[in-house]
Amino acid sequence: MSKSRALHYGAKKKPDYARKQSYRFSRRALLVGGAQAGLFCLLGWRLHQLQIKEASEYRLLSDENRLMMQLAAPSRGSIRDRTGAVLAEDRENLRLLVLPAFCKSLPETLDKLSHIVPISRATRDRIKRAAARQSGYYPVLVAEGLTWRQFSLLNVLAPQIPGLRTDRSAYRKYYHARPMAHLVGYVGMAGKGEVDLDPVMRLPGFRAGRSGIEKTFDEQLRGTPGTRKFEVDSRGRVVRELGATPSTPGKDLVLSIDHHLQTVAQERLKEHRVASVVVLDVETGGILALASTPTFDPNDVVFRVDPKTWGRIARAKDQPLQNRAIRGQYPPGSTFKVVTALAGLHAGVIEPQETMRCPGVYRLGRARFRCWKSHGGGINVHEAIKQSCDVYFYETAKRMGIDHLAAVARHLGLGRIYDCGLPGQKEGIIPDVAWKRTHLMQPWYGGETVIAGIGQGFVSSTPLQLAVMAGRVATGRAVLPKLVLSPDDPDPEWPLLQLDPRHLDIVRRGMIGVVNEPRGTARRSALKIPDVLMAGKTGTSQVVNAHNEHKLSPYKRETHALFVAYAPADKPRYAAACVVEHGGGGSSAAAPIVKDVMTEALLRDAAKSPAFAGTSAETASGKIAVVGDDG
Repeated sequence: MSKSRALHYGAKKKPDYARKQSYRFSRRALLVGGAQAGLFCLLGWRLHQLQIKEASEYRLLSDENRLMMQLAAPSRGSIRDRTGAVLAEDRENLRLLVLPAFCKSLPETLDKLSHIVPISRATRDRIKRAAARQSGYYPVLVAEGLTWRQFSLLNVLAPQIPGLRTDRSAYRKYYHARPMAHLVGYVGMAGKGEVDLDPVMRLPGFRAGRSGIEKTFDEQLRGTPGTRKFEVDSRGRVVRELGATPSTPGKDLVLSIDHHLQTVAQERLKEHRVASVVVLDVETGGILALASTPTFDPNDVVFRVDPKTWGRIARAKDQPLQNRAIRGQYPPGSTFKVVTALAGLHAGVIEPQETMRCPGVYRLGRARFRCWKSHGGGINVHEAIKQSCDVYFYETAKRMGIDHLAAVARHLGLGRIYDCGLPGQKEGIIPDVAWKRTHLMQPWYGGETVIAGIGQGFVSSTPLQLAVMAGRVATGRAVLPKLVLSPDDPDPEWPLLQLDPRHLDIVRRGMIGVVNEPRGTARRSALKIPDVLMAGKTGTSQVVNAHNEHKLSPYKRETHALFVAYAPADKPRYAAACVVEHGGGGSSAAAPIVKDVMTEALLRDAAKSPAFAGTSAETASGKIAVVGDDG
């Protein structure tokens, strides 16, 4: 074979190492290709899972990043009295806010704004704290209650001051503010614990009810917040507004209060340091007046609050924020003798014509209990109520025992809290054997029954409870007070008291004698309205004892003055109760106030009843200087 042919055959035949390298390359390509195919399959499966199977879930997450929802505060419902007069409503509030995230320097922004709107150091500190604890894209309230000039100027300068924002909201405005302060109450900023309860509490400047009707009916008055939807970028900045859902305004409330009568009552209390008065409509149970002094102006504590003003009100020694008409717990004194008389007649331990001798002192063992004066001779239940004889009621209470007396007192409305829309009521104390054993872990003594019979000792009640008691005695029914009116409310049909009507008549005649008969303890507070009589009962309760009397000021050593009443006596329409702290005698301090307020209430019915025709308010409600006391 020639050399050329040999080379030709040799070129066609590959060496063994070349064949092995070719096989190795094919396996590697196959492995790489298979791995790539697997990765593409895995990627496709994941894309299918994300984009198809779990698309709805991730669409929501995407929208959460892209969209921002903000609550829109609702308009708070108004509060009106029975005549339609506005007591509280929302008014337009022009506000200044800042968005810290858009401010190049928050202190510099505040410095620029302070040239237009005064910003105190305390306000600056509050803004800095708020900006530090929340998102920088959440607005922080700087000032509210701007004038129209300030509001307009800020809007003109908004492009030049990064982070500035203005808006219109609402603030709470109160009318007849001081007389109505304790009843209507006021609103305030949400506390730390409340912010987590309702998202709307987080809105800048949002306020919730803090006392009175504003607190009790806060949810109804607050309404339902709306929403605003914004599109934001990755840093949370608003790109555009996408839509809004309007808020639902709060419910309007109508109260049974007569703002005119309330103002008259508040004015009559002014001459005393601490006092309260309540007037009820015994036909409907509506509270027509519920005044307490000292009082305050709620407009001073709800909007643009001055810390010094708030501190002065909150720390005042006479506690103007306290509603004495429902929170003041006083020994009812001689006004409680109405209860003791009814309880004694009901128990059968006294008879209407039975007489007792009053030597001016009552002896029980070694103890001696004084009467406020010696009445002399025999005295029956009528004269005992009229002249407020202590000895008669000492003996009556001793005969029947404390448990029966307490049961009748509760039946007449004492010692309980009423569901009438007024928060913070005190229950008072109507003691019995079980009460003392439970609360003091001590037995009950006979001497405690004796002093309970004249409304002293452990017995305590609120002016509202005393007014209810007077209303129940006047009508013979279980009158219940109410403060909020509704057009759907039916006429109340209260059950009859479980007391003999004859016994009620005996006590009523005694109460008429207190005001209208000679030797009656409140005879100088008789009404001057022709043919209209007022029935009542004076009371004077001791509040200090001989052990600490020398430590107190002359004012603190004075007794509390009380008076309960209803009128007209022959057809009761109104019941009232008044307490004057350290006022002295009930006949000299409390009775004249009730007389004037009751006269005003009756004269406002002049158009409905000819009995008052021709009677002027000046003639009927002139003040009288009363001398004397019922002990």
